[in-house]
Amino acid sequence: MILFVAYRFQRCLVQGRSTNGWLRAQLVISGLVGLGWGSAVWFVWADRQMLYYVAMLCVLVGVSGICMVTMAPQRIATLLFSLGILALPLLQLIWVDSPIALEVGFGWLAMASVQACTARDLRRELGRELDGALRNKTLLELLSRASVELQLASSQKEEKNVTLASALGQLEALVSHDQLKGAYSRRYIFEQLDRLASMRQRNGALVSAVMFDLDHFKVINYTYGHAAGDRALREVVRAVEGRLREGDMLARVGGEEFLVVLPMTDLSSAMALTERLRQTLENTSINTEIGDWVFLPASFGVAELRPTEDQSEWLKRIDAALYQSKSQGRNTLVAAN
Repeated sequence: MILFVAYRFQRCLVQGRSTNGWLRAQLVISGLVGLGWGSAVWFVWADRQMLYYVAMLCVLVGVSGICMVTMAPQRIATLLFSLGILALPLLQLIWVDSPIALEVGFGWLAMASVQACTARDLRRELGRELDGALRNKTLLELLSRASVELQLASSQKEEKNVTLASALGQLEALVSHDQLKGAYSRRYIFEQLDRLASMRQRNGALVSAVMFDLDHFKVINYTYGHAAGDRALREVVRAVEGRLREGDMLARVGGEEFLVVLPMTDLSSAMALTERLRQTLENTSINTEIGDWVFLPASFGVAELRPTEDQSEWLKRIDAALYQSKSQGRNTLVAAN
């Protein structure tokens, strides 16, 4: 019982709950148990063996006192326990006018002092252990809370990074693509032309470009409306991209004007690819809302980038070749001089 009460007392200390009830229970139980043990020694008095009786008291008080100090290191509880053991036997010795009553009384005081000091030291040690346990518990709670907060912050950061990456991807797509037609934008393709021109000057990397313009496109807008014109442009992009190789780039640089950039391609290979594009568009058509089929032929100008020229000179030659193609009756291709 004493051990259980002491255990509950320590648990309340660790948990930061009130210990008053368990402390009072320790004191009451200590006194009552001491009285019970001391009363049991009366049976030894029956045969008047005084020495055996005193020896029994000493052993009982010493051993039980040590146990009490260990189980319930409260000084008051320890004193009550040992006093409960000796109270009735000491009164009995005084009643029979025993010469050892005074010695037993002083012996109890000495032993009680030792037990009280031992209980005090144990109490301090227990207090330090409990304080350490409380600090460790608090630290673990703080670490656990900090870990949860860190995980939450990390999760929020990851979500923000994903959102930011998605936004950046959308922004890049807006900047680099013509949103209506799906091809690259004018700004993006001109940046690529600058890069390829620099590579041509540094290491001689071949690159060619094709500019084409849909023939009589304005007639489609005037006759069938701008919606039909937009569908025609999207169909042109789809048809041309189906003919391009991996790494080739198609961009819309004007209303119905497109530019195809062909990295690692010389003029003869570019001419062959351009002829395939011309034939493809010649046979590409859309069905208008009134049921008419409209074909989408185009005129083409082709030029290979020279090692010494820049982007603007290159584009001027391509544009001149495209103009010459139109002047020759359209639906043709011309290589730049």
